[in-house]
Amino acid sequence: MDFDYDSLTALAAVVREGGFEAAANALGVTQSAVSQRIKQLEERVGTLLVVRGRPCVPTDTGLQLCRHMEQVTLLQHELNGRIRDLLRGPETHTPTIRISVNSDSLATWFPNVLNRATAELGVLFDVIPDDQEHTEHNLKSGDALAVLTTIEKPLQGCRRISLGAMEYMAVASPDFFRQHFDAAPTLAALARAPCVSFDRKDTLPEQWMVLCFGESTRPPSHMIPSNAAYLACCLGGTGWGLMPTETVLPHVEAGRLVEMVPAKRVQVSLHWQSSTQSSEIMRLLGEIVSDEALNFLKPDAFRAW
Repeated sequence: MDFDYDSLTALAAVVREGGFEAAANALGVTQSAVSQRIKQLEERVGTLLVVRGRPCVPTDTGLQLCRHMEQVTLLQHELNGRIRDLLRGPETHTPTIRISVNSDSLATWFPNVLNRATAELGVLFDVIPDDQEHTEHNLKSGDALAVLTTIEKPLQGCRRISLGAMEYMAVASPDFFRQHFDAAPTLAALARAPCVSFDRKDTLPEQWMVLCFGESTRPPSHMIPSNAAYLACCLGGTGWGLMPTETVLPHVEAGRLVEMVPAKRVQVSLHWQSSTQSSEIMRLLGEIVSDEALNFLKPDAFRAW
């Protein structure tokens, strides 16, 4: 099936901008032109590609076409760069790479990746935050070209780079610890003491309890989907929780937080997975991710397939 790339560009813009009017403004055309291109593309494919709403969201087929368009845009960017070098002409277009990254990495080491990649590769990023155990769904669905995930096995049609392990420490404020645990936490006490969780996908508290006691319980939990607010809640005595060691260690050393059980820390292995059909830019991005991970994550097996 042959595709009209003006129509694919319009589709990608609607999905990226969340609506037809915003897409028209981004492309510098009329809203009716965008609507007509989407309509013609849907007629050609034979199915709905965009669910109209606020925001507009793509169907599964629409996502696949958007993913294809992103890959084509990256290839065009590389070709333009080579031609520009030959002709010494100006940059004409900056592509956007959609990736999915867990929130703890975004709050710690991954901004270094974005800073380097922006400077070295000349691209923009559209980052989808998600739990590290669930980011692979964004790759499977076509909503992202690459993801940071705990899934070690390479996904079908993907290349995997093992990065290392992010270490998490269970902490609480000194007052909270004395109030709920006295000398040391027990499973019974943990069942009553409020816990801080990032969201309902967060399994780190359960993983830590299994590490310490061989089993877990369900404590009453606050859902705090913000790294800064999560830390503030732990410092303020709202509950106990798990955060990256690099984030909370200065507070433990200063006495503002207490490590719940010394040296019992959860290790979460992280892997970078990207489509094998992606461009040279995606390969270089993977190298930057791997390089920056070495500076932050705990040593692990660094293998690429």
